[in-house]
Amino acid sequence: MPSTGAELLKVNDTCQSNRWWKTKQDKKHSTIKKVKTLKTSWDKKMEVKAKKEMVKAIQDNIRDRKVQERQEKKERKEEQEKRRLENERKSEIVQKITKIHKLKKTKKRQLRSIQMRDTTQVSK
Repeated sequence: MPSTGAELLKVNDTCQSNRWWKTKQDKKHSTIKKVKTLKTSWDKKMEVKAKKEMVKAIQDNIRDRKVQERQEKKERKEEQEKRRLENERKSEIVQKITKIHKLKKTKKRQLRSIQMRDTTQVSK
C-alpha cells in the first residue's frame, strides 16, 4: 500500500482538483444512484402525532391528579388542625372567675397562665 501522497497520485491517477486523497469520479453525476431522503409517510406522521398527544394527555392527567392529591392533603391537614384545637378547648379545665379582687391578689406567675375567653360561645 502506498504511504506517500505522490505514490497515491500514481495509483489513483490525478483527480481534477489534484487532491491525492480524493477518488476519481468515473460516472456522471446523473447516473449515480441517489439514496432516498429520510421522509416519513403521512400515516406515520399522524401516528407519531397521535402518540405525542396521548402521552401529553397522560402527563396532564398525572399532573392534575398530583395537584388534586396535594389539595386534598392540605384540606385534611387543616381539618385535623381544626379538630385538634376544638378537642384541646373541650378538654381544658376552665374556672370562671367572677370575683375580680381574686385576680388582684394573684401573683404575676399565675396571671400569666390565665387566659381570657369568650363566655358567650356555647360548647357542643
